[in-house]
Amino acid sequence: MKTPSPAKNLRARDADRADVCALLDAALADGQLTATEHDKRTATAMRAETFGALDRLVDDLQIPGNLAQRPVARGVPRAPRRWWIPAGAVVLAALLGAGAGLVVRATGDAVFGDPLPDLTTGNGFAHFIAAYRAEYGSTVADDLTLYPDYAIVERAAGKPGKEDDLIYRGDFEPFGSQSDRQPDTKSFDLAAIDLARYARLMSGAPQSTRVPGGSVVHVSVEYPPGGGKYAEPEINIYVKNELNQSGYMKVRFDGETVLVSTP
Repeated sequence: MKTPSPAKNLRARDADRADVCALLDAALADGQLTATEHDKRTATAMRAETFGALDRLVDDLQIPGNLAQRPVARGVPRAPRRWWIPAGAVVLAALLGAGAGLVVRATGDAVFGDPLPDLTTGNGFAHFIAAYRAEYGSTVADDLTLYPDYAIVERAAGKPGKEDDLIYRGDFEPFGSQSDRQPDTKSFDLAAIDLARYARLMSGAPQSTRVPGGSVVHVSVEYPPGGGKYAEPEINIYVKNELNQSGYMKVRFDGETVLVSTP
């Protein structure tokens, strides 16, 4: 017996787009999709506006069994011929790796739309990571700051002991001259960030920080200063409103909140 279809015109959230990208990564990793198919579908998913558009990208895929024991996105059941996962499922970090990721390339050319999405959102962050991986073949960086319409990133240069400072506005360009890189500089892997949980935290950041009418002004990804040998990298989400009230949230890559600072 057939079950109802999802509400195809329902607007998709950043977390929903991140979930579908994760499923596409899994399909690439287990051989259901070729690299070219994966790239094209991921690019479409990152721009999708409705559940119907997202659903078409995964409708012919088998979903891993470890993700099957969860309710369907928005509580709408799917036909039994395949499995689904809920919107916001915590899967992205586990499914990335071993070469699978949000690589958005087609026949060697970037396929990102213009203008850029807000880079501080979940969808915008996924867009940046895909562009970074496509440009450098890696998701490893030393420091990253995301603003709504551009990003600043520091990474180890090809020359030993040197660091590249870059600005991203759709393309990566030098941001100042190449600088010295300290031997004890720690790097982090952006692919380890749970983008689905990050997207949910972002959407509620003004409420969590108690900044009425606030919006996210920038996001930094870094190791805490003086954190010591066993410190973990953190994401800092900064919120501000028109009255100059501000707050911030400090979260780990898995989405666990470490600190919330309110006005």
